[in-house]
Amino acid sequence: MVKQFTYKNNLMNRTLFFSRCYFILIGISVLSVPFTSLLYFFTTPLLLIVWIIEGDWKTKWNRLKEPNTLIIIFAFVLFWFINVIGLFYSNDIVRGLMRTYDKLPFLVYPLVFFTLDKAFFTKEKLYHLFKAFLCVTVIMLLICWGNAIIQFLITKNPHCFYYIYFSKFFGHPSYCVCIVCIAFCVAFYFLNHAKKNRWLWVILLFFYSISIYFFQSRSGVFAYIVILILSLFFYLNNHKKEYGRVAVLFSTVLLIAVMLIKFFPFRVGEYANIDHFQDKSFAEEIFETRYDIWQISYKLAMKNKMWGIGTGYNNECYLSDTDAELINIHTAFINTHNQFLQTFLDHGIFGLFAIVFLVLYSFYYAIKTKNYLLLMLLICIFINILFESMLERSKGIFTFCLFYGLYIAKFFSIVR
Repeated sequence: MVKQFTYKNNLMNRTLFFSRCYFILIGISVLSVPFTSLLYFFTTPLLLIVWIIEGDWKTKWNRLKEPNTLIIIFAFVLFWFINVIGLFYSNDIVRGLMRTYDKLPFLVYPLVFFTLDKAFFTKEKLYHLFKAFLCVTVIMLLICWGNAIIQFLITKNPHCFYYIYFSKFFGHPSYCVCIVCIAFCVAFYFLNHAKKNRWLWVILLFFYSISIYFFQSRSGVFAYIVILILSLFFYLNNHKKEYGRVAVLFSTVLLIAVMLIKFFPFRVGEYANIDHFQDKSFAEEIFETRYDIWQISYKLAMKNKMWGIGTGYNNECYLSDTDAELINIHTAFINTHNQFLQTFLDHGIFGLFAIVFLVLYSFYYAIKTKNYLLLMLLICIFINILFESMLERSKGIFTFCLFYGLYIAKFFSIVR
């Protein structure tokens, strides 16, 4: 009897130890994602190592067999595995290995998040992670605003408040907007469930919204608009008697949007001016050089439509001097500015099937399970990957896989 009690106690302590390891590593990832993606190069393999050392394969397999879970894991692993296959016909194996390592979260995060101990990773613990993410996102934005104000006082140049000048310390504006949109959705989720001090969440949502505009990422702003409209419908669905409040909120957002476009037009605001399109067609102005890049990439992809050109390659081997005027040959890959086209170019028809399957099934799963956070994440990412190869960059990969896993874990913690 004593031995049995000791065995159970040791087993509980062991499970608690590994759960705490997961929580610390996930917490580091959540706190770092608005600032940098560098830490994921270390936290991702550490999560995999801890997951392997933990063992307990029977329990893990039982958790993986939960409804629809196995299909999602298959989709993620398949997307990573095509990069491994692409190594065998790459002409630059070093670049291929680097890109495959970059996408390691597609293999690791589903395995880890879908097998977490639900007794430890309760809804409350996950909410603590979400709130910590909201705080660090605010800190990131305050740094952006602070730097912009200081630079404006020094240079008197208003461009300090826009686009790459605004996101100077944190990378490309598209990725910054994506992160802030995710924070907006999390804050809106808390607003939807808050019973007191709801005005604090409203203030936070307005701060995120105004900051998104000044990043001036057109795809990001479009994603935000779609997310905002769907979120308001989501709120009305849960608060059917608050039509007046939603109407006031929507009117306020609309008024602020008009004022921002009027007084701070820059890139996004210019598209509200009809005269802006007199010399160019709407498509030419909106897509700019992307249309030409898409044509070049598509022609190259069709020449290698079965298997693609591989995971790693020298860009100059495939791009002519004329193409190089539009596409930078010194980057790690040929950037097609469209994730679907990017995957088709790199991995052919099979790669295209893998990413289409991942996206479509994820949407199906989110809608079926009524997972608001996951659905908003997918909408945000989907709109962005139409114009950026976001799942080829470390920050895009890190952000997507981390929050996908967290939102799945959140759903499981509620329905368990």
